Amino acid sequence: MDANTTIPKLALALIPGIGANIARALMSRCATAADIFKLKRPELLSIQGIGTLLADRLLNADTFRRAEEEICYLEKENLSCHFLFDADYPPLLAQCPDAPIVFFRRGQLPEPGARMLSIVGTRNPSTRGKEITREIIRGLADKGHKVVITSGLAYGIDIQAHLAALEVGFQTIAVLGHGFHTLYPAVHKQTAGRILEQGGLFSDFFSHNTPDPKNFIRRNRIIAGLSEATLVIESGIKGGALATAEMANSYDRDVMVIPGRPDDLMSKGCNYLIKANRGSLVESAEDIEYLLGWAQGPARLSYPEPMLFQQLDPEELTIFGLLSGPPLTVDQICRLAELPVQRISYLLLTLEFKGLIRAAPGKLYQSCQL
Repeated sequence: MDANTTIPKLALALIPGIGANIARALMSRCATAADIFKLKRPELLSIQGIGTLLADRLLNADTFRRAEEEICYLEKENLSCHFLFDADYPPLLAQCPDAPIVFFRRGQLPEPGARMLSIVGTRNPSTRGKEITREIIRGLADKGHKVVITSGLAYGIDIQAHLAALEVGFQTIAVLGHGFHTLYPAVHKQTAGRILEQGGLFSDFFSHNTPDPKNFIRRNRIIAGLSEATLVIESGIKGGALATAEMANSYDRDVMVIPGRPDDLMSKGCNYLIKANRGSLVESAEDIEYLLGWAQGPARLSYPEPMLFQQLDPEELTIFGLLSGPPLTVDQICRLAELPVQRISYLLLTLEFKGLIRAAPGKLYQSCQL
């Protein structure tokens, strides 16, 4: 680690109010992070998003002092530091509007181009929830996929996902909600050690940041941002798993959901995501393989034989007609059919059950006849 180039990166990340978008605006004017701190006040104020308060903070030398303290800690603990504009920064995470300016790593980075799947869920899973987590990951391995499983090392579905990944030899990444000076929950220390043997621990928190409830919501954006898709297995109507799914949706990533019984409180969040068309219903590794385009050859999802068109009502005929051309998103279908999203979601589900349409990769729908 080159202290001369890393300290300005840390200094930029330490300034309150500077997020990824302002960092991008600053770096559009500068070749390196160090060059940002050479800008004069008028130059800073000419950059979109920089006002007098942020300009004063950028000109405050105290930020460099704190960055120097942090790099001493990084070197002592043998931690890697990744800057948003560095070549080795994970590309999917870099696309996120709220990507961390820097994050710290112990262990391995995913290989370039690796297939990545985030798995999240309740802290109090049922026995079946634990089994499904293992079955999904084992199923992906049995199909010959090499997948990096990302989660948050928390109790429940998170730790089950890490353990299942370790069992099948998948690389796995645990994203922490605190600095590297501690580990929470402490009971997962042994698992964290195993993760370091075939994966890594990531955090965008500095050494002084302790575990705090609000940190874990911030942590979840990295879980969602690192992967091409997020799978939710058992979630209440509120909580971190649902927040992670919503973040993934905001990044235009696929969200997949294991459905649950209507009377199961720990499936309320999952069922909500499906009903609101915020997540695709999946039941197996094969479904995930298909939805993410990992399947080889023709589509592997099975559909019932198409019903006769005369059995469709006028609204169903309208939707089917729209999907006889190029694949469409739900928003596009809503605009063309001039129907509310709740009605469109119902009609799409009905037509899918009838074997006339199918969900395509990228949250699109198309006719099964294509």
